[in-house]
Amino acid sequence: METTLLLSGMPAPLFLFVQFFKVVGFVLHLIPMGLWFAGLPIAVFCALWNCKHSRHYSQRMFGQFPIIMALGINFGIVPLLFLQATYYKSFYTATILMAWHWIAVIPILIIGYYALYLAAFSRRNNNSNNKCLCSKNSQQCNCRTIFYGIIASICLMTIGVLISNGLTLMVRSDLWAGIMERTNYYGATTGVANNMRDSALWIRFATMFGLGLMTAGIWAVTDSHLLLRNNCSAQNSVQNSEESASDEVTSYRRWTILLAVSLTVLGAILLTGTEWQVKTGNGGENITIAYPYFGWVVLGGYLVFVSLLLAGLVKRYSGTFITVAVLFHIVTLSGFGVIRQIGQNAGVSQHIEVAKIPANIQWSPLLVFLIVFVAGLGIIAWMLRQAIVSCNKPNPESQINHSANDS
Repeated sequence: METTLLLSGMPAPLFLFVQFFKVVGFVLHLIPMGLWFAGLPIAVFCALWNCKHSRHYSQRMFGQFPIIMALGINFGIVPLLFLQATYYKSFYTATILMAWHWIAVIPILIIGYYALYLAAFSRRNNNSNNKCLCSKNSQQCNCRTIFYGIIASICLMTIGVLISNGLTLMVRSDLWAGIMERTNYYGATTGVANNMRDSALWIRFATMFGLGLMTAGIWAVTDSHLLLRNNCSAQNSVQNSEESASDEVTSYRRWTILLAVSLTVLGAILLTGTEWQVKTGNGGENITIAYPYFGWVVLGGYLVFVSLLLAGLVKRYSGTFITVAVLFHIVTLSGFGVIRQIGQNAGVSQHIEVAKIPANIQWSPLLVFLIVFVAGLGIIAWMLRQAIVSCNKPNPESQINHSANDS
């Protein structure tokens, strides 16, 4: 009996460690997930739009998507592991009832991942498209990139629905018995159930998409102001006789601010709509418990919008307002992560009283986790710094070509 109790205890403090790092991991996952979830269809649309700025934005995003996808998948492992450790009864029951839908996430993810790589590496003039706005090739529309981008977007949207399906069913214990009766074969579940008719699923989906739109907008201005090189090659600037290279970059940066404002407005409207749906009683009991706090998330979305709008109206201090918008957005995502945690705790309370889960703290693994976590954050920060520095360095090949042309 004592051995059973020891094995059943949480290996770490529940609220100070497990749920804290679950929220942290979820927020880190939300950032790249929002970029491929909402940013990918936007990049496809911009590739089809007959505008040099939109196509340049699309090409830059497709060049970054493979890395963003890798970061999102790895960050998603952390909240998923803590989810299984805390809500194992509800999680495994729900995913067994819809086993085939849950397993389908893996092959769909593989297809979407390969399609994303094909979209990224099928761009024309791969060496210059992602570096210089003034390049003629940066204004060309690559049909293969669009085709593979659409396939990847469909796959990732489908995964979003399937995961929302499982997490929504996890807190709908009142449906489990009925699903089991409909889908069992001689007492064994067939795993073909789903929860698609639950309005809470689509509210979750719309909320995640709204946050993703805001993330895509924030990343657009961050990329254009921090990662885009300030100097294009002299050869390309000669090709554009009406406007200098620096003016092109400035114009593109202003365009990304306008794009970010538009995406943030759409995201804030979606968040407001989901909050209204919940308050009218269409979201389910567990979501209703958490959503009284959701007004703070909506407020954060509008503060992001105001900051980006001010960045677009002024020139000298646009970088400052963009920085403020980024901070507001991080706070918004963090607030949503906490609210989502409250909703999950409330949803599984019929089977698991989270506050009463016994603790069996194992200090050695905790210390190793903390050391590796801090080291990992340091490596990521160093990689981002190197990316920013390298992107703003002059291109040696451009200087050589310019010298040859002068000769």
